[in-house]
Amino acid sequence: MKKFYLILLSAMLLSGCTSEKPVVEKPETIRFYVTSDTHLYNPEIVENKELFDDLALNQGDGRLLNYAPEIFNAFIDEVIKTKPEFVLFTGDISLEGEKTSHQWIAKQLSRLIDNGIQPLVIPGNHDIMNPSSRTYGNPSSYINTVSAEEFASIYSDCGYSNALYRDENSLSYVYELRDNAWILMLDTARYEENTVLGSEGTGSIRSETYDWIEEIAEIAKEKNVQLISSTHHNIIKQNEYFSSDNTLLNTLKALRIFDERDIRVNFSGHIHAQNINTKEKENGVITDICSSSLLVYPSQYGIVDYVPFKELNYSTKAIDISTWASQNNNDPNLLDFPEYSYNYFKQSSTSRGASRFKSSSHTAEEIAQLLDAKGTLNCYYFAGRILEIKDSFMASDFYSWLIEQDETTSGYILSMLKTNGLDPNKITIDMSK
Repeated sequence: MKKFYLILLSAMLLSGCTSEKPVVEKPETIRFYVTSDTHLYNPEIVENKELFDDLALNQGDGRLLNYAPEIFNAFIDEVIKTKPEFVLFTGDISLEGEKTSHQWIAKQLSRLIDNGIQPLVIPGNHDIMNPSSRTYGNPSSYINTVSAEEFASIYSDCGYSNALYRDENSLSYVYELRDNAWILMLDTARYEENTVLGSEGTGSIRSETYDWIEEIAEIAKEKNVQLISSTHHNIIKQNEYFSSDNTLLNTLKALRIFDERDIRVNFSGHIHAQNINTKEKENGVITDICSSSLLVYPSQYGIVDYVPFKELNYSTKAIDISTWASQNNNDPNLLDFPEYSYNYFKQSSTSRGASRFKSSSHTAEEIAQLLDAKGTLNCYYFAGRILEIKDSFMASDFYSWLIEQDETTSGYILSMLKTNGLDPNKITIDMSK
């Protein structure tokens, strides 16, 4: 058996004690929250806010980078108020892996710990050894990023120091949710392959880590413990139009081992879109629940109620940022956050890829309709709410015209209308099978 970093918990008897400390039994249901792709930064690296705000909007992916610290603080306050036991952060915690940003984030997460809530983190492709780590000013300057060892040290209290087991070949670890339920927090980032040109966006599980998963699963079986897992990259493709690079490069191996070892539920992120997909395997169904980015409309997070060996219920909730703003900074954009974030995401995502339509032979009116449809559907698709408008959109004259167009014009828009029959924001999973 390979070397493990086993955290042994021992009871110490104090001399002179005449009574034992009462044991507080935990409830059967484990409640935890899930969020992903927070892309946070230390506000101090933004030396020119006007320039940064313009840069954020021009990214074209709809992330509200200009309000990232405020959105995150509103989330932390909401978590403290509602008190889950754990909060999963499934990677891309930082904007571009700045060391100062990781330190700032860890400080914010300490507020959860101080309130008895355990954050559990894993890295994403932006977080470690990122050559794009820099300040945002005129001019900008490159600043220190972090190594894998530094990442684990900075987030020591967020899963690493109190892990049950750690993988010596990656930043993967096992955390005990209950004595009969463990979560595999799996490192899928390929930061060793980053170059001066940028960070490697694809993900995989290392060969040695698969061996480690097999050994953990064997221990779990012996102890009658149920395993669930979390990754940054998807283990099941969530949208046929999205690049397969968003899914683990060795996903077939992951699904085979998960199936053989009875790991039935995984939480992922990376694509910034809310979705749920399943895969029927030889021994049962595997479910990959993909969380949208916390910075993308409608800035929501997952709520999980899990009873080991019985049932897992998942739903989503948007952060009440408007109420938070009324109590903290009265920023007009945040006071009317649902409308502001919707319009921001629509504007930003409409501009991305617009050249595809403009280079075609379509009229100005047709291009305007294509861009509007793209922006509107993006808002609903990435929020996991496409079912709300799918029927009305498909009944429109524009849809009748769209389906007659070539793949370049219609492909992406039509892909957002294809569903797998699952509600992207809600699922109940029978964990007894």
